[in-house]
Amino acid sequence: MSPHVKARRGLPYVDPAKHLPHFSWKKRGGAAREVYCEQVPLSQIARRYGTPAFVYSRQAIQDAYRGIERGLAKVPHQVCFAVKANGNLSILNFLASLGSGFDIVSGGELAHLGHLGISGRRIVFSGVGKSREEIREALRYRGNRRDARGILQFNVESPAELEMLIEEASRVSRAAERAPGVSVRVNPDVKAGGHPHIATGLEEHKFGIAWPEARRLYLAHRGAQAIRWQGISAHIGSQIVDLQPFRRALERLASYLLDLRRQGIALEYLDVGGGLGVRYTSEHPASRSDYGRMIAEIAGPLGVKVLLEPGRSIIAESCVLLSRVVYTKSNSRKSFVILDAAMNDLMRPVLYDAPHPITRVVQASSRNENSAERSDIVGPVCETGDTFLVDWPLGSVSQRDLVAIWLAGAYGFAQSSNYNARGRAAEILVYGRTAKLIRRRETYRDLLRTDVLG
Repeated sequence: MSPHVKARRGLPYVDPAKHLPHFSWKKRGGAAREVYCEQVPLSQIARRYGTPAFVYSRQAIQDAYRGIERGLAKVPHQVCFAVKANGNLSILNFLASLGSGFDIVSGGELAHLGHLGISGRRIVFSGVGKSREEIREALRYRGNRRDARGILQFNVESPAELEMLIEEASRVSRAAERAPGVSVRVNPDVKAGGHPHIATGLEEHKFGIAWPEARRLYLAHRGAQAIRWQGISAHIGSQIVDLQPFRRALERLASYLLDLRRQGIALEYLDVGGGLGVRYTSEHPASRSDYGRMIAEIAGPLGVKVLLEPGRSIIAESCVLLSRVVYTKSNSRKSFVILDAAMNDLMRPVLYDAPHPITRVVQASSRNENSAERSDIVGPVCETGDTFLVDWPLGSVSQRDLVAIWLAGAYGFAQSSNYNARGRAAEILVYGRTAKLIRRRETYRDLLRTDVLG
């Protein structure tokens, strides 16, 4: 059995509806009960919009965002949501209304923000492989008519990228004080991250620049006219549940900032990245408020503004992927529950070994799922890797029964694809008693529209 399947084998039953405040079990008549998202039953959403479908709680997004804000209250700061985690325009627009800035890693994400009229002063451009055209687009970006051109900050990750940025910035006519703000992403060589694919803070990883080389770049270009040294940044990985790796990385970053200050380079921003994890099954992550307070404790004495770039910790818990049972089957060794959701809808299990709890949406009565029948929960895609959970106590289910795949808000739809010529799922945003479609389900016509017959 491959390691990624072992990671999702025989896990103890988890019911996230018992600890996520904006999803709950409510009685629907007799002994039966059903999962609600805020005040809307999930079965109602399935009847109206079909499955598979990503269903988000707007209140959950708001509460997660404000939890981080509370932790950072004692220091000047800007929270910049990591667009790569979830790029739905309605969700981005809602976060902007809460005061969020945005961390992007591509020109396409910049275009999404431009479509919404987001001010460039709220955008940080990260990423290890920015193209020349993407740099040009960011230098020329104007989110609205009142905006000056450009974005808040470029986080550069190599000497070659810095040279390209200087070259392109030199071609843009602007006063010296309007030169683009630049930060070097330093690789602090701190081990962290929930899976090797989402750990980014060691020297063996492609991200960032080791401090000696980063220091040399700061000093070599401190007199540059085309750019303005503005900050220093780091990001050590994702799905980190312990605060100690963050503390070690942040203390190193603070020491680097003070070193540069002694050399006459006074930076305005300390960009601490993101990466705080959430509870999928048995994890016990630090709270968002404690995370923010730890950052404020170290950054406060430095007299700089903090940039924080969370993604998962804001959006993951807000969403379930709603799916229906297509078939059940068994052989001499196994029982299988085949869903209409698949690895093309949610890549995290096969890509990151990630176990997402799965529960039925409607239950005839309350019962102990740990003693229920165990099955492999799989999708219809023609891949053995299309397996969500192995030996999971879902219990007895029938065709057309609804299930919820939990904590699907981060890197769910964002990583979905059209593999096996499957249309991507619908997305629905719930607030109170209202459920609103925020992305329609893709049709076969959508899948064909960009092909050109030769």
